[in-house]
Amino acid sequence: MERIDPSERPARIALVIGSLAGGGAERVLSALAAHWSRAGHDVSVLTIGSSDTDVYALAPGVQRVALGLYNPSAHPGQGLVRGIRRVAVLRRTIRRIRPDVVVSFLTPTNVAAILACWGTHVPVVVSERVDPQLKAGTIWSALRRALYPTAAGVVVQNESIASWARRFCSRVHVIPNLVVRPERRAEPGWDNGPMRLVAMGRLMPQKGFDLLVDAFARVAPAHPDWSLTILGEGPQRAELETLVVRSRLQGRVLMPGRVADPVPELLKAQAFVLPSRFEGFPNALIEAMACGLPPVAFDCPSGPADIISHGTNGLLVAAGDVTALAAALSRMMGSATERARMGEEAREFTRLLSPERVLPRWSAVLEQARKHA
Repeated sequence: MERIDPSERPARIALVIGSLAGGGAERVLSALAAHWSRAGHDVSVLTIGSSDTDVYALAPGVQRVALGLYNPSAHPGQGLVRGIRRVAVLRRTIRRIRPDVVVSFLTPTNVAAILACWGTHVPVVVSERVDPQLKAGTIWSALRRALYPTAAGVVVQNESIASWARRFCSRVHVIPNLVVRPERRAEPGWDNGPMRLVAMGRLMPQKGFDLLVDAFARVAPAHPDWSLTILGEGPQRAELETLVVRSRLQGRVLMPGRVADPVPELLKAQAFVLPSRFEGFPNALIEAMACGLPPVAFDCPSGPADIISHGTNGLLVAAGDVTALAAALSRMMGSATERARMGEEAREFTRLLSPERVLPRWSAVLEQARKHA
C-alpha cells in the first residue's frame, strides 16, 4: 500500500498560549487559528489560564480549551508544584485532542508544551515573541537551552534573535508579525488645530512610558497644540499618573486605558511613538504604520531597526536617550511635510507584513514539522 505523506492531509493543530488577553502573541495566534481553520485543518486553541480574560475572538470552527491553571504562588516551592501540575494537565489534554503538531507561544508556555509532549511523538513548534536575551531569567534561559533543541521548529521575529537561537538550535525560522492595513488612513500632515501623538502598549516598565512622559514634558511648551495619548492598561498606571501630575501635563497626557480596537484611535492621530526599553517585533509599531502614522522609536533591542529606516519611514534614536527622543518628537511634531512623507512610506512598508505574505511562511514551518514527526 502506498504511504501517504502526513503533510498532504488536513492536520489536527493545537495552538498553546498562556491566555487570550490583549497582546501581540495573542493576536498572531488568533490569526493563525483562523487561517489554518479556513484551510481545512482541525484547529484547537489551548490556554493555560481561563477564558475570563479573553480579548481576541476565535474564528468559527476553532475549538477553545481553557485549562484555568493560573494561580499566584506564595513561594518558589509552590510555584514548582503548580508548574508540574500545569504540564501534567496540558499533557492529558494534548493526548485527548491527539494533534499532529503543537504550536506554542512565549517562553513559559513553550517549556510546558515541550515537556507535555515529551515521548508522545507529537512535534512541537515554539515561538518567541519578545527578545529572549533580555526577557527571561536564569532558570528560563537554562530551560530554553536544554529543551528548544528538541523542538520541531523555533520561530523568531528577526535575524538578531535568530542568531541567538542558532547557537543551540538547528531548526530556526524567522517570521515577522503580520498586520492588516485598514482601508482608511490617518492624516499625519494635518496642521490646523489640535494634534495628537499616540503611544500604545501595556503599562509596564518594558514599554518605557515613563521615559516618554519625560521626553514629552521637555517639548510640550514649544508645541502647545499637541497632546499625548497612551493606550493600554497595566501595573504602572499609578506611577505614570503621578509622573504626569509632577510634570504638569494634566489634560495634555491622556491614558484612557485599553481599547478593543486601536485603529480608530490611531486614525485620529498625527504621529506615533514607541519608547520601549526592549521588544521583539512590536505589533503596536506596525499597526500604527499600517494606518499611515510616522513613528518615532528608541532603537531598542530588538525590532524597531528592522522596521524603521531612519529619516525615510520614521525616526530612530539611541535606546533610552530621553534627550534624543525629545528632539525627535519635536522634529516630527514641528513638520507637517515630514509627517506626511514619512507616514506614506510607513504605510507602504507594511505591505511586506500582509497576511498574504506572512501566513504562508507559518504554513511552511507547519508542513516541515509534520514531515519530521
